[in-house]
Order: sequence, then structure tokens, then C-alpha cells
Amino acid sequence: MDYLKLIREKDLQQLVINRQAQRPVQGTAKEIKFKPVVKLHIPYTYCLWLLSELDEDGIAFGLCQIHCAELGSVWLDELLDLDIDGLKVVQDIAFQPTMTIGDYAKKANRNGGLLLL
Repeated sequence: MDYLKLIREKDLQQLVINRQAQRPVQGTAKEIKFKPVVKLHIPYTYCLWLLSELDEDGIAFGLCQIHCAELGSVWLDELLDLDIDGLKVVQDIAFQPTMTIGDYAKKANRNGGLLLL
């Protein structure tokens, strides 16, 4: 659970709350379309993660982009190990979401698979 150092406490709490709300309706017509709670990224690269949910094992759901943007899950402890020329994953605390995760994914698809923020 080293990822606790990566994301602010209040954001971690909201990610968990979202996962708990989603669990009973996941895969149904009542599935919740969340806005991202957290934006993680590696500065000066296209690597980013817009996350909306977090389970008890440290697996987050959201829009994940390394080579291209796709909806999926990521184990947060793995993000701590990423390093591009000395740059590490950080939280963008100034990020203010304006769309749902799905809408960000559609925007990425229109841009050839990359989400440009």
C-alpha cells in the first residue's frame, strides 16, 4: 500500500466511496458514470491516469494512457515504479474534471487514441 503516498487522503477516500457505490450496479443499466477524482501523470509526457474508483487491493479504475488511452484498471503500486528519465508519477492537484471518464475516453478516441489535456 505504498500508493497511499501518491494520492491525497481525501481523494483516496472518494475513490473508495465511488467503488463501493459502483459495485452493486456494475454491468447494469444503472452503472454510475463518474467524473475522475484523480489525475496522475508523468510530467512532460503523455502518460496519465484519470481515476474514478479504487478497490481494497489498490486496483483503480479509470482512463489509463501510456501509448494510447483506454478504459481499464491499474494497480497503483505499479505506478510508483514507473520512471521515465528520472520523472515519476505525481498527482495533479490542480486538475478539475469537466466530463465523465467515458467522455474523456471518447475525446481520446477522436484524437487518435491520445487524451490531450
